[in-house]
Amino acid sequence: MTDSNPAELAAKFINYTSRHIFLTGKAGTGKTTFLRNLIQVTHKKAVIVAPTGIAAINAAGVTIHSLFQLPFGTYLPKQPATGDSHYNQQYNTPKTITRHLQMNATKRKIFLDLELLIIDEVSMLRADLLDAIEMVLRYVRKSNESFGGVQVLFIGDLHQLPPVVKSTEWNLLGEFYKSAFFFDALALQQNPPVYIELEKIYRQADEVFISLLNNLRNNAVTEKDMALLKSYYRENFVPDLNDKYITLTTHNQKADLMNRSSLEALKAQSWFYRSEVEDEFTESSYPAEHVLELKVGAQVMFIKNDPTPEKRYFNGKIATVTALQKDSITVQTEGVNETIVLEKYTWKNIRYTTDKVTNEIKEEVIGKFTQYPIKLAWAITIHKSQGLTFDKAIIDIGGAFAPGQIYVALSRLRSLDGLILTSLLAGSGIRQDPNVDLFSRRKQQVEALGEQVKAESEHFLRNYLLKCFDLSPLDNYVYEHVHSYTKDMSKSAKQKHHKWAQALLKELTALKQHASKFMSQILRLYQDRTDDGMALLLERAIAAENYFNPQLQQMSKNIFDRMELVKQDKQVVAFLTELLEMEALFYEKFKSIRKATALLKATMQQQEFTKDDVSKLLNEADRAFQLQKVFNMPNNTLDFNEVKAKPKSKSTRKKAEPKDKAPKVDTKDLTLQLHKQGLSVAEIAKERKLVASTVEAHLAHFVATQEIPATGLMDKRKLRKIINAIRELKTMQLNPIREHLGRDYSFGEIKIGLAAHLAESE
Repeated sequence: MTDSNPAELAAKFINYTSRHIFLTGKAGTGKTTFLRNLIQVTHKKAVIVAPTGIAAINAAGVTIHSLFQLPFGTYLPKQPATGDSHYNQQYNTPKTITRHLQMNATKRKIFLDLELLIIDEVSMLRADLLDAIEMVLRYVRKSNESFGGVQVLFIGDLHQLPPVVKSTEWNLLGEFYKSAFFFDALALQQNPPVYIELEKIYRQADEVFISLLNNLRNNAVTEKDMALLKSYYRENFVPDLNDKYITLTTHNQKADLMNRSSLEALKAQSWFYRSEVEDEFTESSYPAEHVLELKVGAQVMFIKNDPTPEKRYFNGKIATVTALQKDSITVQTEGVNETIVLEKYTWKNIRYTTDKVTNEIKEEVIGKFTQYPIKLAWAITIHKSQGLTFDKAIIDIGGAFAPGQIYVALSRLRSLDGLILTSLLAGSGIRQDPNVDLFSRRKQQVEALGEQVKAESEHFLRNYLLKCFDLSPLDNYVYEHVHSYTKDMSKSAKQKHHKWAQALLKELTALKQHASKFMSQILRLYQDRTDDGMALLLERAIAAENYFNPQLQQMSKNIFDRMELVKQDKQVVAFLTELLEMEALFYEKFKSIRKATALLKATMQQQEFTKDDVSKLLNEADRAFQLQKVFNMPNNTLDFNEVKAKPKSKSTRKKAEPKDKAPKVDTKDLTLQLHKQGLSVAEIAKERKLVASTVEAHLAHFVATQEIPATGLMDKRKLRKIINAIRELKTMQLNPIREHLGRDYSFGEIKIGLAAHLAESE
């Protein structure tokens, strides 16, 4: 192994081992760039999470709490010892979390398929929250492996902002944890992450400045360093407006006050630019001002890199507003004569879902926030400056600092030439947390990491082959399915297919026995690590793929064919859903065998194996055709969302009506007909002599089945508030939702909101 580039080593650990990784690096070493490149190319099924909403939006991921459905507050790995330390304090345990954990089928499938969990901005991640994540993964995946068998990539700089823990919380957490930092989570004590540090600094080029920053990180500040910083001290410094300084301060209130007073000092007219918010985008996650107030002459800062090829600005670049119109903002950046007419930028709020055709985890946009990518920039908090780059900055440190804040503030600058300190630094204020120093000693030399990744890759590939050719989990699933046929044939549309299911199980069990023999071959062949030995292993793997996959494909086809027969009966949505889920497992096993062979071949040929390579292995068009056939129900077009929305109820035949009796019309259908004629809820109630709540309940049924949109029944803003309340409270019960929203919301409206929530859920 000759790799000496830490970024390349990190990529190899991620793509070709199962080890957890902590990827760190000084400010400006390209951690964000690494993450963006990784998510584009990794062959593993991956999701990105972050501790806060804004961090999640910036990382193009989701928040930890939303993905794992975790309540806010303290998590304890078990009940604390009795005593005063937890008297009257709120906390969660594995029992309280799993008791209320209600995951829909899509999220559960994401967790079952997940191979790589990426946690960004890990300096803010608390140890107890990481243990809660691991507990949920083990619980859902029914696995006692570390994180339920999911590999975790931690990205962040521990010398930046630490996790926030109140003293009352630490009274509880101190019973279980050495510190609040993620690396002291119990989940990592037996499986510590590989420590990899990106070292090439792209932001600064001045060796004196780089040395100072390194000493700040390493608790090695010298008297020479202190003297150097003191030379940039300017008491009561007030910059000229043309100097384009930005002030970095510790508190939001102070930064907001400086920006507000500076804007008011300008004599020009104020212009207001309102953002456009579509669908789901919580206010706490807004990445820019909801209403941006500007004046000509205002100092602003870009909060995104220029997406155009010209790259006229970067995140943190300072500019001055030169012209304003109703739909136009023109700015000029420092040292450039040309002006820039800004275009709005759209940030996306996503959730993870599963592609119905490929079974791959994908992003689904659920909300958008569109605004000009600038903000007032006479001042900004140090916390919000993370990830930004400035040419000139006034650092107002005020009183005491949390460990890492001085480093964060100074490391935003390209060079010391642009630094002004408005207060002197106390030596005690710039010491880093000793827990971080202790953890950083785990960092290994690049050469040792190179040997480690080679050994870990061999271990990973062997286990990956074994897992992909292991048909036991699939066999167990089909076994459970066969034993779910328990009803009398005369009363169940499902029961008539029992013999077919038994035949499928018999065929799969026979195939599993052959697969078990091949797994023994893998173990034997893997002992010969020579080129000839590996060539023989590849030859046998290809032969095994050619033997097993056609049979797995045929079983998938049998399930699709059976679904066509099932569709001829009524009230079979729940059964069709079972068959769809089972077929997806057969397809996933087929995919994994294809991928295992291709990964083995790429590894032997020392080639990269990427997401694109996985896509090339699959015939997506044929599978899409098969799925579309399933969703085309007789006399009714059924889509996948509808299948998911309907509950798994008992599937029973309707009793035959007497021949001399007219067929009974469902009362809900009558309500639907009147609604489609344009009648309001009140008008339908009057026409049918029903109370309004009954009419609303009827219509809610058709909202859940996606036959009518909820927006046609109630105000869109009101509907969104109901859905947000359901998600926030994590309940489908009417009374708690009503208490939360207030009496302006009727129970009928809440029922419609619940139906819309079910229709949205996958």
